[in-house]
Amino acid sequence: MILRASMARNQTGGEAMLDTKDFTWRIPNFSKLKDEIYSDAFFAGGSRWRVLCFPKGNEVDFLSLYLDFADGETMPAGWSSTHVFKEQEEDWGFTSFIGLDELHSLSKGFLVDDALVIKARVTTEQELSISAGDPEVIEPESETESRGVPSTPPLSSNKVARTNTITSPCSSSVKLTSRNLIAELSTMASCGELTTSVDGIPGSNADDRWSGLVQQQRQILNKFFGMSLEAISEANSFDHIQQAVLKFAEHATDPFEKTVLKDLVSRLVEFRDSIPRSLTIVETSSDVEKSTVQATKDLEGRLVQRQKQLKFLESEVSRIEEEEMKVEAEIQRLRALRVKLVNEKNLTVGEMEVANREASKELGELKGKQLERKQARENKLRAKERLARSNASWKLFKENLGL
Repeated sequence: MILRASMARNQTGGEAMLDTKDFTWRIPNFSKLKDEIYSDAFFAGGSRWRVLCFPKGNEVDFLSLYLDFADGETMPAGWSSTHVFKEQEEDWGFTSFIGLDELHSLSKGFLVDDALVIKARVTTEQELSISAGDPEVIEPESETESRGVPSTPPLSSNKVARTNTITSPCSSSVKLTSRNLIAELSTMASCGELTTSVDGIPGSNADDRWSGLVQQQRQILNKFFGMSLEAISEANSFDHIQQAVLKFAEHATDPFEKTVLKDLVSRLVEFRDSIPRSLTIVETSSDVEKSTVQATKDLEGRLVQRQKQLKFLESEVSRIEEEEMKVEAEIQRLRALRVKLVNEKNLTVGEMEVANREASKELGELKGKQLERKQARENKLRAKERLARSNASWKLFKENLGL
């Protein structure tokens, strides 16, 4: 999520410098937070700032985010800035930044491992007083849109900042000076002042007039030397400079000056071609650099997610390998058990074969005994029958004899 704010626009009409600061705040255990929280302080435009967050909303069912001016207590009574920041109102932001349901939705991906990342971009515009020194071009970074920033105007909460005055060179003042010089020199060129002949220079004699012409060319070159090569190229003034240099070299009497001017003419030819090319390369490279910023951030974000995915997959592979080792150990145990069972089976089969032979033998013996028993029983029955017949015959003899 990105909270963007451009603060303290200059109202005095003077020169101003933009200072942009990016701040990233990661809030862990976000879903467990209830009360408002402040980020650590960060600096932008020479002042300390903080981000104020209401995880459960500032009396609304939305995430509430504000930019807070942390230096309010150190400011004099009644202070204010050219924005809305003043003693009674030290913060500014969005009461309804994003709905809490959407924020906590797993499909949206705002919360990762129950952590919320908030990115704040603060741009302050500060009044400048110009001091001597080489010009410095200061360009703010472009602001990018992001998911989650509402289209409704920001609402103040209750608190944030001031405009600081600093002493520093500024690109706008350098460009203004260059434009004035270019306009003046172009006017001089159109009026023929850059090609003034010696007769046009007032003086008592020819030497004075020649000296005056040389001095005039010096002044013209001095004005051009006060400009950057980039400004000269944009004004297409290399021909004017070359004309002044040639005129200066024509009437210069110092051999060293003539040598320097001759070298300068050759360098001007080089500058006429190289400076526009360099400017084009700088512009193109800057465009490429800016265009890759968001892509780089997106890739970094995806790589963070990829890193988490790889860590998860690595843990999964370790877990599966551990399970595989357990299964392999169980397979080895079962194989050993199978070998043991096969050996026991073979031993038991051998014992069973012996038992079968013994049983067969004993069964044969049993059948023989049963046959003997049957034969004995039959013999016994026949013998009893004979005895019975014999006893009956014996009784019959007794009766017949009348005994």
